[in-house]
Amino acid sequence: MQSLRDIRQEIKAISSTRQIMLTMKMISSARIKKAQQQMEQGRPFAQKMAVMIDNLRRDIQDKDSAIYKSRAYKFFDNSRIKCKDAGLILITADKGLCGAFNATAMRETLKWIRANDEREKYIFVVGKKGRDFLRRLKVPRLNIVGELIGVFPRTNYAHAAMIQEAMQTLIDEEKINKIDLIYNNFKSMASQTLIIKTFLPFDFEEIPGEDDLSDFIFEPNMLEIFLTLLPRYISANIYRFLLESQAAELAARMNAMEAASKNAGGIIDNLKVKLNKVRQETITNELTEIISGANALNN
Repeated sequence: MQSLRDIRQEIKAISSTRQIMLTMKMISSARIKKAQQQMEQGRPFAQKMAVMIDNLRRDIQDKDSAIYKSRAYKFFDNSRIKCKDAGLILITADKGLCGAFNATAMRETLKWIRANDEREKYIFVVGKKGRDFLRRLKVPRLNIVGELIGVFPRTNYAHAAMIQEAMQTLIDEEKINKIDLIYNNFKSMASQTLIIKTFLPFDFEEIPGEDDLSDFIFEPNMLEIFLTLLPRYISANIYRFLLESQAAELAARMNAMEAASKNAGGIIDNLKVKLNKVRQETITNELTEIISGANALNN
């Protein structure tokens, strides 16, 4: 049976851990408001860029247009996505203690790797947890083409531009013609959804554009504007994914720390009950020994 001293030390240790959990919860709750504001501010820009791309839909799909004949059309060509090697953008957290946030992304990444087992795999990874996971894998034909570590919770547009440049280089060099994406999407404070989707080439069905497409006058010319617009559109979307993942991570950590602190509180309550029982048993035993000794002296 544990002594009173052992139980008190255990209560003290768990109380200290619980205090750390509550502190982490408070830090996440303080940061998530700003992360949500950044995420909500980034969405309109990405959506407007999508509308601008959608306004060029007819020109992109027109086989006689300059865009269709240019190298940029490969970002919209879904007819050859199974012909080349595979690319992936993986977004995870830099730290743990956020529930299943990292584990679910890594599990889906492993499925993606197995599905592309016979191909060369090019992965750009964001987050220390994802980077360490990929480095531990002993998988042939797995190439980490770039990594961003320590960008959360201060991610910015420059980080998205770095990812865009690395992945666009792979497509321009015709090493890959398809890029998938795995990240956690922020739905609410209590819910985060893991997203697995094809990021490139773009699917017009997923672009929230306008049905009534109008004719435009382009200066200096349509192709030059499109080639300028395309990398910004890719970067804007990647930036939105980074902001979504950043907010989802903070929400997941806040929920995980809240649940952990509640569990720690329950353990402390049980230990206090146990402490009282042991103390009562100790007092009862001491009284019994005193009475027994007194009776022995009287006899």
